[in-house]
Amino acid sequence: MPKKESKSSAPRSDESDELSILKKIARLLEILASVNLQALRGDRSQAEMISMVDSLGCGPSEIARLLGTTPNTVNVALYNAKKRKKPK
Repeated sequence: MPKKESKSSAPRSDESDELSILKKIARLLEILASVNLQALRGDRSQAEMISMVDSLGCGPSEIARLLGTTPNTVNVALYNAKKRKKPK
C-alpha cells in the first residue's frame, strides 16, 4: 500500500515566495510601462522619472536597470532632487 503524502508547510512557503516574486515582477512591469510611455511622449525628464520610480520604493540599481542608465546617475539625480526640496 503506497504511503500518503502528508501536506507540509514547505510547499505553502514556496507558493508564497512565488506569489511575492510575481507581484514584484508585475509592479516593475507597470512602472516600466508608465515610465516608457512618459518618456516616449516627452512628458518627463530623466530626473523626474528617476524620482517617480524612487518614490515607489525601487533602489538606485533597480531604477538604473529600468531606465537604462547607471546607478551613479540615479544617485546624483536623487541627491539633486532632495537638495532642491530642502528649504533654505
